[in-house]
Amino acid sequence: MLFSCRGRARGLTTMAAFDYAQNLYDVALKPRILRSLINEHIPEEKQQLRNSLAFEHVVSAIKTHQLLSERVVQSGDDKKTIEKWKSAVDFWIDRVLMLVSSNMPDKCWAGICLLGVTCEGCSSERFLASYSVWFQKLLAHLQASAGSSFVKLACCVSISDLLTRLSGFPNMKREGSSHAAKLLQPVLKLIQEDSSDAEGSVNLLCTVLTSFPSSLQKNYDSAEAAIVTKLMSGKCNTNMVKKLALCLSLLPKSRGDADSWSLMIQKVLIAINVLLNDSFQGLEEEIKTMRALVPLGKDPPTPLGGLPIFDISNKSTRLERVSMASISSLMLCCSTMLTTSYLAQAKVPIQLLLMLVERVLMVDGSLTQTLYPTITAMQQEYICLELPVQHSYCLDILCGIVKEARSQLLPHAAHIIRIVTEYLRKCELPELRVKLYALIKLMLLSMGVGLSLYLAEDVVNNASIDLDSVSDRGGEAHSNSESMQKKRKHEMTVMSFENQAQTNYSPKNLVPIAVKIAALEALETLLTVGGASGSNSWRSSVDSLVITVATDACKGGWIKPANDFNNSQNSSSYWADFQLASLRALLASLLSPGRIRPPYLAHGLELYRKGKQETGTKLAEFCAHALMALEVLIHPRAIPLIDFGSSIEYPVSGVKNRFMENYTYSGAQKHNVFPGGTSRKGPENPQSEDDDLYEKWVKDSDGNQPPVTEQENNETPPQLAEKVVSGAEVVPENKGKGILVETQSVKEVNKPPEILSQTVDFRASDNMVTCNPETEGKAPVSGSVGGMEFKFDLGNNDDPMDEIPDIVDVEPDSDEE
Repeated sequence: MLFSCRGRARGLTTMAAFDYAQNLYDVALKPRILRSLINEHIPEEKQQLRNSLAFEHVVSAIKTHQLLSERVVQSGDDKKTIEKWKSAVDFWIDRVLMLVSSNMPDKCWAGICLLGVTCEGCSSERFLASYSVWFQKLLAHLQASAGSSFVKLACCVSISDLLTRLSGFPNMKREGSSHAAKLLQPVLKLIQEDSSDAEGSVNLLCTVLTSFPSSLQKNYDSAEAAIVTKLMSGKCNTNMVKKLALCLSLLPKSRGDADSWSLMIQKVLIAINVLLNDSFQGLEEEIKTMRALVPLGKDPPTPLGGLPIFDISNKSTRLERVSMASISSLMLCCSTMLTTSYLAQAKVPIQLLLMLVERVLMVDGSLTQTLYPTITAMQQEYICLELPVQHSYCLDILCGIVKEARSQLLPHAAHIIRIVTEYLRKCELPELRVKLYALIKLMLLSMGVGLSLYLAEDVVNNASIDLDSVSDRGGEAHSNSESMQKKRKHEMTVMSFENQAQTNYSPKNLVPIAVKIAALEALETLLTVGGASGSNSWRSSVDSLVITVATDACKGGWIKPANDFNNSQNSSSYWADFQLASLRALLASLLSPGRIRPPYLAHGLELYRKGKQETGTKLAEFCAHALMALEVLIHPRAIPLIDFGSSIEYPVSGVKNRFMENYTYSGAQKHNVFPGGTSRKGPENPQSEDDDLYEKWVKDSDGNQPPVTEQENNETPPQLAEKVVSGAEVVPENKGKGILVETQSVKEVNKPPEILSQTVDFRASDNMVTCNPETEGKAPVSGSVGGMEFKFDLGNNDDPMDEIPDIVDVEPDSDEE
């Protein structure tokens, strides 16, 4: 009996070993994989946590194979397989909840993390049935007074995942708000603590404000006080400051009206100006902005976060370093509020924001012209240390204003231009110059050609300095006195402006490639938006600068971004990006409309042809695009008004001894008079009423001159030539008997003797060109079209087409001389 039981168990094991799946996507394979992961990596209640790194493998496998989704096709899958998968998921959740309830911190931490993964990956039915139980277990760990900070941090992340999944169900808004309201007190308490789990609590608060903002209505003031106190404490790292600024900007969402947003940004601006009044003493002239921040006849709002103004600006309790960091944090909050979406449309105080930006950007750390300084050297050191951060946030505020205000920014355009041009002349830090060029590019794209008229000279002057000269690798700036060639280039690019604006900026160190790329992108945008408006002032200088930079950038060969150098600014990736930026600016220069043809077209085409050969790179892809875009300049696509070529018919005998009388032949072109003008097949009646061009031609000819007789043709000299110059003017050598024809590529046009006595107005048809078939020894063949007499001289040899002059396709828009 014992032998038979062992044999049966062995047989079942053998059957299971040979129970193969169909393929990777077989549903029957998923529960088996899930159970294997649980048995190998998820400990039981009395087992120790073996290796925490194994959880990464478990999480990756669950997300890749969707082991918790329970997505099956009822008609195609076996019911037993469905039950097996459901049983495996139940087994997974029981094991995870057991870890969550464990008293061991490491196992509890692992269970909480896996529960967050379960909230993301399980089916909707299972989530709606179980999310309340999971939330209560996580909330218990978050409310515990004593507990590991790692456990609380993991708990914040998992609750955030649960609320995010719950917000995806529209009919669960009320239940979600009810659950989120239970989190506010423990979350605000964690924010106020100086612990490592404070950042996780801030992330959870941002999730609550984004998913269920109405849950904060009753705790609005306490949330504002906790956020502002933490933000202005000066004890937060950069990531924490950004998260707190985002929380403060999202806080007005909980009330859902426009007045809450306006009140919040007014409080922030007042707090910033109070701190600036104390910090910038001795570095700026006396500025009184409180009158503008608080309208006449209205009381000032309550201070930000409920903090008294005295506590905000009290120097005895706040160090200079803390004050400057608080200013930067509040300015980041202003920038975030401008770029965050809200349900209600609020009115942006653009004038107040521009006053703040101008005040901060105009301070460079230098002392005012006073007899005795009002700040110490250490205070100046703290201010100069934080000023670049504040300048960067000011540029972010300007970018936010330009993006959000759009057409409403037009009344403030002059103020913004003044701020940008003044700061462009004094800004020297590479990171700030890159951001400033990006701001200028955004302004040009948003406000159009009108703005380019005022920004062009300052942008071109500063970009010329940044792009003064380029080394073979690494963007080093060489002296212009090294060679006469570079001196000539410098004179062409910088010193040729008629009304050159005063530029105070002069780089003392090597210009990084990032700044050069930003300058090229600004020039590209300027040429695209306002290239036609600068034809008389800066256009020629910019064209010369762009071709010089592109040539110097590509002089050392094409770089493939593979291996980096030790210096990140000299890496091949940066240099390849610089080459691409220079070629993009060159293409904008060649395509930008101007009064003359692009002077560097041939040189630019040569660069693009060479760059196209570097297959497999972004540069080669762009060069191919540039060659296609420039094709219209090489071969203008001017479609002729009247087509010819396929419409001439000859007899079947092969002797081409006559033309159809509907066709007109001339020495420079053969034209077929059809209505519509561009069809390859002519209609049966060429004298259609729709042929406006033909009717104008006949009308002008009949009204100006009498018909031509055969006697007059015989009295006319057989050969008369007329020189045609490129352009719109034609100066005939034989006055009074020539037909004025506009061409740009034909040097001479011979006139047929039979039509010299006619004067035809060709202003309605620039493509009509007359020619001179030879008349000696050939029989005249006459035909009439629309009342006009035409005569053709045809040869009688075996191949009469050899006697026909070459056809010259004259295009009216050609610039060839």
